[in-house]
Amino acid sequence: MGRRTAMRRFLLSLVMLAALLAPQPALAGQPPVGVVTNFGPNLAAVCHMPEGIATDPTGNLYAASFAFSPTANICVENRGGQIVDVIPVPAGKAGVASLLGELFEPSQGLYVVDFADGAPTNGRLLRIDVATHAVTVVATGYSAPNGIAQDRHRNLYVSDSFLGAIFKVAPDGSSNTVWIQDPRLMPQPGGSPPFGANGLAFDANQGFLYVASTSDSKIYRIPVQKDGSAGPMQLFASGAAIDASQETTEALHGADGIMFDVRGNLYVCANSAQHPAPGLPGEIQVLSPDGRLIARYDGVGQHDLDFVASLVFHERALYVTNLSLDTGGANSKLSVLGVPFPGLPIRP
Repeated sequence: MGRRTAMRRFLLSLVMLAALLAPQPALAGQPPVGVVTNFGPNLAAVCHMPEGIATDPTGNLYAASFAFSPTANICVENRGGQIVDVIPVPAGKAGVASLLGELFEPSQGLYVVDFADGAPTNGRLLRIDVATHAVTVVATGYSAPNGIAQDRHRNLYVSDSFLGAIFKVAPDGSSNTVWIQDPRLMPQPGGSPPFGANGLAFDANQGFLYVASTSDSKIYRIPVQKDGSAGPMQLFASGAAIDASQETTEALHGADGIMFDVRGNLYVCANSAQHPAPGLPGEIQVLSPDGRLIARYDGVGQHDLDFVASLVFHERALYVTNLSLDTGGANSKLSVLGVPFPGLPIRP
């Protein structure tokens, strides 16, 4: 790479960093950029330990409870932070429902995965009619279904954190096959939290599917071949490598949900990061298109993030769930961060 090209990339990184960090006035109805605040009420009594989150085109938010109970609720909050509906999701054969990743597809409904009890084959992919609350089982047979993404052909991709796999599923469930399985996507020995493949996100041209590996704080990317199959998996970012090269701490610790903005920056829920410590675990961290850590956000005082798990953009706001895992669900809530750029559209 020539010196001129290297300098151009360096200057571009500086421009993106300045845009992310510089204080900016909020648009009407939008939160201030760079500030994390609580959004809506505490959800502990209704949607205990919210993990998955999705938004519909009108801006309603759907927060899914990691309940481990016979019925797990999805709380629907409007743009004002008011709970306007509660959708009950009954358990399957496991006897308990524990909801994780979500994706709202206007022509289909709300997709959500059910971790159930974490036993082999008990995990489910569900589709919910948010108007009638009807629940349809789309696919089964997972051990620990976690993240969901969708390609331009409306195929769904579901990560399985215990199998180290990503499944490719037809929207109607008529096919459900392993798209890729790799030992690096398994929970790694000594890693914490003990989950492998987690959050999923396609880049802008859907040339790569990105996946968070929670237990070892890494982000991988998988080329999508012309025939739709998975190419050789590549390491995109490593928390340990970032800490070593950028003199940071806790980079990507507990990488969970991930999502791109329109500039190609990757927002990561680092559910176990504590920087600066002490404080409750959890940060929103931002990676540049070349995998550098360029920003990190947390709340202050009562707005502190608590084991932040999943995220979704709506306009220039980023909404996240607080799983509140280490505090027993006491801080079950949503938080919002004002962002300088909108999120990359996640629907075809």
